[in-house]
Amino acid sequence: MMAQLTSIKMRPTTEDDKHLPSYDNTKLMNINTCPTWGIVRYGHHLRMPNAGRALALEAGDVSHQAFSAGRWFQFRHYNGFGKRHSALCEYHGHRLFGEERFRLLLDTQSPTATERTNLLNFVLETLNTSGYYDDISDRNRTISNIEESLIAWCDRYDMERYPIWIRDTNDPQSDIGIEIPFDLVVTFGFDDDINTQTRFTGKMDGLHWDKDNLIIIEEKTSSGLSDAWLSQWVLSHQITGYCLAAASFTNEPCNKALVSGMRIPLGRQIAEGIRKEPVNRSQDMFERWAHWFITTVDMEQRYINDVVKAPMYTHSCSRYFRTCSFLPLCAAEDDEERRQILEEMEFDEWSPLHDS
Repeated sequence: MMAQLTSIKMRPTTEDDKHLPSYDNTKLMNINTCPTWGIVRYGHHLRMPNAGRALALEAGDVSHQAFSAGRWFQFRHYNGFGKRHSALCEYHGHRLFGEERFRLLLDTQSPTATERTNLLNFVLETLNTSGYYDDISDRNRTISNIEESLIAWCDRYDMERYPIWIRDTNDPQSDIGIEIPFDLVVTFGFDDDINTQTRFTGKMDGLHWDKDNLIIIEEKTSSGLSDAWLSQWVLSHQITGYCLAAASFTNEPCNKALVSGMRIPLGRQIAEGIRKEPVNRSQDMFERWAHWFITTVDMEQRYINDVVKAPMYTHSCSRYFRTCSFLPLCAAEDDEERRQILEEMEFDEWSPLHDS
């Protein structure tokens, strides 16, 4: 009989903990999608040479930069700080965008413009300064389409409904709830008195207050926002893990969450291009997240040193209407040829903390 989980404890990672293996939601999710794919790409950080652009990821990344700009605007103008806490606003402007780019964003602001105009100019400048460019192979994820969607996102953003969390209003470098990187040591306790310890990393989009309750708000981009889109977030382990991380990061309970979807392109019905839905969490979901986490870690540790023996989940050889880039690896004649292909692959390390 398997040991039963009895406790989940999280604390900030220290230098002495850096030897522990690190797992983020992307890594965990992709190992479950296919162990061979997930371990090669996110365990060994390898990819095929001359891989093309991943437009969905690029468009999502630049959109998240814009979402951060919208949240900074909210923090500056609606969290009740005003000029009295301008140093804190400037500090996080530099953290999020870099000093030079942040100055360009501020240059878009005018005391004679309407608030909506200032918000749109501030947010859209992040797109203009991102380095993103159109690709002839993708007619949907264009700069003009992303811009149109961001305008609708700004118009639907309620600056007053969910104030942004702040740790200490008297600290000019205090943590605030915008693009929050976390690096936590997770200890899973079992009834056989054996503990499992590892690191859990990631980055939360928004950490806010819903009256007296802490709430995480996760931004998502998609080509469609149907009920089928929503269903993937109702039980999503990403949302569950981020609630646990938020509770550890703030020392406040967190079981409330909201997913905010933005469609690219926006579509003819503008009102259907933005969707915001509550996806709150329960104790049972936290326990199921822990079992998922532990099971995935066990899978990686079993094959990390001999990845050619990892299971191949062939139902995922075609994902999102694209052939998996590792198909030549998995279709090789034997393990010796697979090891040769691995040696010729490029190292490209992924971490949600790299740009923090």
